[in-house]
Amino acid sequence: MDRLITSVWDRLPLNRKLRSGLVWLFNAKFTVGVIALVLDEAGRVLLFKHTYRRDKPWGLPGGSLQPGESLERCLERELCEETGMKIEVVRLLSAAAHPGRRRVDAIFACRLADIEALERFRPSAEVAEARFFALDDLPEGMYGGQRGLIARAVGWASGAET
Repeated sequence: MDRLITSVWDRLPLNRKLRSGLVWLFNAKFTVGVIALVLDEAGRVLLFKHTYRRDKPWGLPGGSLQPGESLERCLERELCEETGMKIEVVRLLSAAAHPGRRRVDAIFACRLADIEALERFRPSAEVAEARFFALDDLPEGMYGGQRGLIARAVGWASGAET
């Protein structure tokens, strides 16, 4: 069946712009998100207490991609907008689609460009608090998926698989 559809598609007299529009129209749409795994020298992970997550406020920093924006630039923008912190994106650790949701997240290993930025942090409309936590002392108010993601991401960042 796929071969028949491809054969018909190839024979349709459509220009590139129209083909692209049809492909966009009939394919699933996803939100693209970015997540930062920021570790300090002691191996602690940076977490934000988000104001919009009332039941489980603590989690990894991140945000959603805007049209025309690179993943790395999105992550830099989101952290700066929400906390005033500047980060350096080191490398992509993983990317995955969420089952049951139309969202794809890319997680990056990052480091704070200025460690004193955490000391200067002031709450914003989106982030009430920002702190580093030891991996064995993560706060209670976190989704279980975030805990698992942190464990896997720390393994990826160190080169070990978990």
